[in-house]
Amino acid sequence: MDLLIRFLEKTAWEMTPPEPYGTFHLVFWLTGLPIAFLAAFFLRKISDKTDRRLLFSVGFVLLLAEAYKQLFYTFIVGGGEYQFDRIPFQLCSMPMYACLVLPFLREGKFRRALCTFTASFGFMGGFVSYFSPESMCLPYWTLTIHSFSWHMILVFIGLYLFFSGRAGARFRDFLPAAGIYLSLCLVAFGINVLCYNCPGADVNMFYVGPKPSPLVICRDIVARFGWAVNTVVYVSALTLCAFAFYSAYLLLRKAVRKRAEKRIRKKA
Repeated sequence: MDLLIRFLEKTAWEMTPPEPYGTFHLVFWLTGLPIAFLAAFFLRKISDKTDRRLLFSVGFVLLLAEAYKQLFYTFIVGGGEYQFDRIPFQLCSMPMYACLVLPFLREGKFRRALCTFTASFGFMGGFVSYFSPESMCLPYWTLTIHSFSWHMILVFIGLYLFFSGRAGARFRDFLPAAGIYLSLCLVAFGINVLCYNCPGADVNMFYVGPKPSPLVICRDIVARFGWAVNTVVYVSALTLCAFAFYSAYLLLRKAVRKRAEKRIRKKA
C-alpha cells in the first residue's frame, strides 16, 4: 500500500488547468480527431477475430486507466476516503464495459444493439465533450491527459464500429440502443439514490438526479423547474442527439454505397 501511495504521489504533477479552447485543448483535439478517424478507417476491414481482440485490448487499457483514476481520487484527492461521485458509471464510462463484454458475445440482436449503443451514444459522449471541456481541464497533468485521451478513445471506438459496419445499418436498429441507454439511466438513478449521502461531491451518475445537475443549461432548468423536469429534458435531448449522429452515419453510408455502385456500373 505504501508503494502504491508513493507511486500516486509521484505522478500527482500539479498544473494550472488548461483553458477551454486554449492551446492544450485545441492541439489535443485537432491532432486527436484525424488520428482517431484514420485509425478507425484503416481498421474497418479487420476480421471478426481481430475485432474481438481489438475491442478487448481497448477495453483493458481503459480499465487500467480507470483503476489509476479511482486510486488517485481516493488517496490523493480524498486523503484515503473513497469519493462516491467518482463511481465509474457515467455515460462516458459505458464504452469501457462494452469493449470488455462485446468480444464474448455471439453475433445476434443484443451484440448489434450494444455495438449501436456504443457507436452512437459513446461517440456522442466523446465528441461533444470537446465542445465543453471544463470537466476535463483538471489541476493535475495525469488526470487532464487521462480525461482528454479517454474521450478521444470514445471517438475512435464509435467511428470504428460505424466504419466497420458492426453498428446498426437501419434506422430501426437505433431503438434497442436507446433501450439500453434508458435501462442504464434507471440503474444510474438507483446508484444516485443509494449513495445520496455518501462521501464525495454530489453523486449524480448519468446526471439524472435527484442531486442537481452541474451541467450548463441543465442547472438552470433544475433551479427553475426541479431535477425531475431536467432529467426528462436531458435524457430526451441526449437520445435525440445520439440519433442525429446515428442518422448522419446511415446517410453517409448510403451515399458512399451509391457512389461505389455507380463506379461499378461505369466500369461494367
